[in-house]
This record gives sequence, C-alpha cells and structure tokens, in this order.
Amino acid sequence: MGKERISYLLQQYSSGRATKEEVEEMFGLMRSEESSALLKDLILDKHNDEEEEISLPSRNWDRMWHAVRSVTNLPARKKVFSLGWGRVAAAVLIVVMSGVAYRILHKTNVNKTISQVHYSNDILPGSNKAILTLANGATIVLDSVHNGLIGRQGNTSIVKVDAGALAYDTRSKHEGEILYNAISTPRGGQYQVILPDGSKVWLNAASSLRFPTSFVGKERLVELTGEAYFEIAKNRAMPFRVYVVPPLGSGREGMNVQVLGTHFNIKAYENEQSIRTTLLEGAVKVKFSGPEVQLQPGRQAIADNGANMLRVVDANTEQVVAWKNGLFRFKETSIRELMREVERWYNVEVVYNTEKTDQDFTGIVPRTQNISALLNTLELTGTVHFKIEGRKIIVLP
Repeated sequence: MGKERISYLLQQYSSGRATKEEVEEMFGLMRSEESSALLKDLILDKHNDEEEEISLPSRNWDRMWHAVRSVTNLPARKKVFSLGWGRVAAAVLIVVMSGVAYRILHKTNVNKTISQVHYSNDILPGSNKAILTLANGATIVLDSVHNGLIGRQGNTSIVKVDAGALAYDTRSKHEGEILYNAISTPRGGQYQVILPDGSKVWLNAASSLRFPTSFVGKERLVELTGEAYFEIAKNRAMPFRVYVVPPLGSGREGMNVQVLGTHFNIKAYENEQSIRTTLLEGAVKVKFSGPEVQLQPGRQAIADNGANMLRVVDANTEQVVAWKNGLFRFKETSIRELMREVERWYNVEVVYNTEKTDQDFTGIVPRTQNISALLNTLELTGTVHFKIEGRKIIVLP
C-alpha cells in the first residue's frame, strides 16, 4: 500500500466523498504498522513542500490550515500541506505515535490552542543568549549589551549585529600573537557568530565554540562542544577544520571534521550516545580513531560511545537542522532522546516516574512555544503524561 492510496483516502474523507468502505479502509491503514510508517513520511514530506499544487478546493485547504495554526501557532505560509484533511484533528498531523493506532479526535475543538493547558505553571522557551570570553579572560554577557561595537581583539572588531548574532570584522593584515575567543550558550540559549573569514556558525543550547580572532597559517581551526550548524566560507588555500572536544574524563578521543566550503551540522553532547556529523552541502572528511571517512550530501557519520570507528548512514537533514529553523522535528524518536532536547532548550530537569520509556514519537512542534505546548501535543497520543514542578518535568505513564 503506497502513499498515493493513503493520500487518496484522506482526500476522499476530508471532502466528504468517502464511502463507508473507504472510511473503514482508511482507519484500518492507520492501525497498520506498514502503512503507519508511510503516513508519517507523508505528513513530514508535506509539511515543508511549498511547491506542490494544492489538490483540493481552497476552502478545504484554508479550513485545515487555520486549524493547524490554531493548535500550533505556526507562522503563516503560502503552502504547507497539499492535503485538506478536514475533520482529521490537527493534532494528528503534528504528532503521530510510532507503532500505535492513531488517535482520530472527532470532537476536538481546534479553536482551543495547545497553550491553554492544565498545568499550574509553565516554562518559557529558550532565547538568544550567550557569554563571550575574550583572550584575557574577561567575559561579556551578550544578551545584556547593545548592538554595535562591543570590543576589539588585536586588529579585529567585535560587533553585536542584532539580538542573536555576533560578527568578527578583520580590517587589516594580522600582526602579533594569535588571540582566541570563546562563545558559549547556556541551557535555554542559542546564538550565531560570524567568524573572521565570513563563515557562519549557529550554536544550539549548552554549546561552545573556541576560535582565533584572525585566521592565519595553513588552516582555519575551531573547537566545538555541544551542537552547531556551520556554513563555511570557501578558501581552498586554507581548509577549515572543526575539532570536537571530548568530554572531560571520558577517555574518548576527539573528532576532526575538515572542509573547504560546505554546510554541515555536528551534534556532540556529552549525554548523547554518539557524535553525529551530518552533511547538507559540499563535502567533508571526518576522522575519529580509525580511517578517515568522506561524506556526501545527505549522509551522516556516527561515532558511537565506546566504538573506535565511524559508521555512515543516510540522514534526515530536515530533522537534523530543525533546531536551527525554530522547530522540534521528530521521526521515530524515543521519549528519552526527545526529552534530552527538551532539557537543553527549556533548561529543565526531566524525571521518569514510569518504566515505559520505549515510546517513539514522530511530529513537528515550534520551539518558540512554552513547554506546555510541546507536552500537551505529546499527551494527545494518549501514551504519556507530564507534570511540571518548578523547573522539573515529571514523565508519567
């Protein structure tokens, strides 16, 4: 059973033309493990597909899109879903439970936003905040200084571009010793830095980047902990290299990622089970213990904890860089992996008061929402429940 059949049945259902047999077939497919995977792919594929023609009358599209926006507070877009799924609750489009029958909530009031919740308190999402450490050890809290020139390091000016970006501007040839700066984001923070060569780096929460204030010599070397997305300025005469710093006391080797000009993401948190380097554009070489591996776009190099070699797999690049684009984007993601992201972005502690932690979730939720929006969306699956106590999130059966 392919996506075309599922798409057809949903269109028939949303337009009111489905026969009794087609309705029964549709709900049966939603409970089928094979077809549920196809349906999840269909949901995620359609979410960012802005080029396809809308196959139903605009009134159906408008009704469904307003329903989705009312539940998720997604920004307005010209086209997102190409299917007007009508009476299928918007929540089903946003979160789907892997391997479990989908919950079709016929009586859901889609005009009630997810932010209208039963939690006695709520927690704001993360924001643009970071600390800059200069070569002399002085620190600057970036979210508390005004835009404009905030300092100089040798022949390089440091400029706060806006609320979430910092730029290094080298006007003259480097002279004297090489100075190093570091930018670090706390849990609940993110920031962008434009390096002296024009390369752009986006730092996710609980991450840091150490770099020279002027690139000289045979290569451009930076050091990373946590997660970052890179867009590297091309300079074949001076390759760019990222050294992924191993956690203190881990006994683990560092990782080297070498590029000329490319877009890629590195996720290397201490509490994750692996280091993942994902290539979106260009080419990179990844070295970790064993032989060097060269990636092609759409591929991911994984260094598992305790392993002395890399394995390369196909990557879901939209999921990998969702954090940079302001989204939580999951596909068959375990509850524990999902909640580790929640801990970092909302600066909370997660406690499990349930033995059932093997649920997998697929869905898309904006990172700009309070934590209640995400938790309530997950609760719509009927398989998990949450309680908020201060900055502690308790996962209940």
